[in-house]
Amino acid sequence: MFVRTYGMLYMQNSEVFQDLFTELKRYYTGGNVNLEEMLNDFWARLLERMFQLINPQYHFTEDYLECVSKYTDQLKPFGDVPRKLKVQVTRAFIAARTFVQGLTVGREVANRVSKVI
Repeated sequence: MFVRTYGMLYMQNSEVFQDLFTELKRYYTGGNVNLEEMLNDFWARLLERMFQLINPQYHFTEDYLECVSKYTDQLKPFGDVPRKLKVQVTRAFIAARTFVQGLTVGREVANRVSKVI
């Protein structure tokens, strides 16, 4: 979907999204991931990338980009989307993690019962 919609722009920056999806998967499979921190990091990285893409005539240092990221809450470059997405992702992934854990426990119970019988 992203490739069709954003083309080369997405392809050149896909690792930002791939890292997000990897961390989400790690969360729902039981990893020690703080969803809020992880989503904040995603938006900060995305802002840094977009800032560079919008201003290609300049070269920004890591310190400068980090400073821009620190002011994301005040600048609100993505509007209210990060807050809304955080609420939706948190709700969905807590349910997904609980479901996956339930399936794991169910599998373990079935395996133990089959050994007893």
